[in-house]
Order: sequence, then C-alpha cells, then structure tokens
Amino acid sequence: MALPTTINLVSHFLVVYDRTAGELIRLEQFESASSAMQGRFRAEAEMRGRKDVEVVALSAASEEDLRRTHGRYFLGLDELASRIG
Repeated sequence: MALPTTINLVSHFLVVYDRTAGELIRLEQFESASSAMQGRFRAEAEMRGRKDVEVVALSAASEEDLRRTHGRYFLGLDELASRIG
C-alpha cells in the first residue's frame, strides 16, 4: 500500500521592512523554511548597519494570510494608524 503524498500547506516568506519610512523593501516567497532562512541571512548581511531595517522570515498558508496577520509590513503608516485609532 502506497503512503499518501504530503501536501505542503505552508509558504515561507522573507520580509525586509524599513521601519523609519514605514515601507516594505522586499517580499520573497520560498518553498522551504530553510530556503527562507538562507534568504534572511543574505538580506541581513546586505542590510548590515541599517538599524532602521527589519529582516524577518515568516510562514503562512498564503501571501494573503501573511498580509492579514502581519499587516504592519504591508500597510502605509497612515493606513495602519487609521486602523488602530
């Protein structure tokens, strides 16, 4: 009897965000968590010395879910402030 094929229901993303400007610098999608982490390490080296830049690797079911759960990376400062207040 054959084992069922595993379906990957999670996507992995690299987010590079400029906190001072409130702008997304880069969004990349990866097939594996290890690839996303490698991308993170490269981006951290590239952004070294820029304390205003945040580099994170995140996982979500889809880019849409990532945008919903981590909206601060995708919304402008004005839009984010209007949602909070």
